[in-house]
Amino acid sequence: MASSIESLPPGILAYILSRTPVKTIVYSKCVCKKWRSLLSEPYFVDLHLSRSHTCLVIHQEGSLSKCNIFKLGELEDKPDSFNIYHDPVMKIKFGLGFRYSVMHLSGTINGLTCIWHYSGSDETYICNPVTREYTLLPEHKIIRKPLPAVSYGFGFIAARNQYKVVRFYQGGYPLNQDLYKSDCEVYTLGTGMWRSLGQVPVGLGGCQNGVFLNGNLHWLAHDQHHITSDLVCTFDLEREFSELAASAPLVDENMNSAFRSLGVLGGCLCLCDNTSECEFVIWVRQDYGMKECWTKEIVIENDFETQLYKTVHVLTVLTGGSILMVVHNGHMFTYHRESKTLQRLDISWTKDFSICNVMVYVPSFIRLKSFMSERVLIF
Repeated sequence: MASSIESLPPGILAYILSRTPVKTIVYSKCVCKKWRSLLSEPYFVDLHLSRSHTCLVIHQEGSLSKCNIFKLGELEDKPDSFNIYHDPVMKIKFGLGFRYSVMHLSGTINGLTCIWHYSGSDETYICNPVTREYTLLPEHKIIRKPLPAVSYGFGFIAARNQYKVVRFYQGGYPLNQDLYKSDCEVYTLGTGMWRSLGQVPVGLGGCQNGVFLNGNLHWLAHDQHHITSDLVCTFDLEREFSELAASAPLVDENMNSAFRSLGVLGGCLCLCDNTSECEFVIWVRQDYGMKECWTKEIVIENDFETQLYKTVHVLTVLTGGSILMVVHNGHMFTYHRESKTLQRLDISWTKDFSICNVMVYVPSFIRLKSFMSERVLIF
């Protein structure tokens, strides 16, 4: 059987292997030099990515061991059933030997993940959990202390095959006139340097991830004259231009705007609003790029423990039409539109460590070594 498989033309062999699970492909590289070479070719990498199934990357933190673990959760997504599985082999562990540090999952694109680490200074990593490669980006041009209010975004320009990290640094204090201004930096993977775009008249709050959609990154924001997050900051990755566009649905000034988050639902920008005491709302911006076009897509009575006074994030829409969401405390649940019911997920393999963040992840075999000017290390 093995000899018959090896005799197949490379194109057919690549087609077959591209449809196998990620772990199987990793093990297949050890079969022979021919397979290892084939599975490293750009053709196979692109073919596999085009067929790769959606997973989750789950960032967990251990309070005693002071380590951060990034696990891949495979989705069993069928019309009549849903579950999340974890292969113990597919994980990455960061050991932090610091007394105080913060690690934050900032974005995922095509199998690459952006991670921000702060321990007296800012560090930005790009890694691929599948190939187990990572690179520490050069030191930022803008360095301030103490712990800054910093927001990241990670996006991709398909026409140029460019991956960009966008960083907004809000370093003002309550009595500082620059409180609602941010310094902006951009890093293009493979260039080896950060570029400063100067100061922009927008405040984003701290540790907010940019949502990537239609070539742009989006954050909830406020301008120099507003404290509440009632605007959307849109950053065009190609033009490297940011603007305050399309006002978000207004929030009561007495409510905490931190209980709102942006996401993607059905290919549209959405906003999860959990500021009300009686209901949780998902707003959807149907006509992308136009102002005042938010509509109430989903309204859920706020009568269960995972909603009240917490931030909720939309992850993905499942095969049967249900919506997979995660609460800030790490609990995941599904909302079934037809029955209008919620179902909390009991994931046993996430209980040893507290969940810090969950993001949609599409596994790939993109090699960081393919980007020039990057010093690549292996986990």
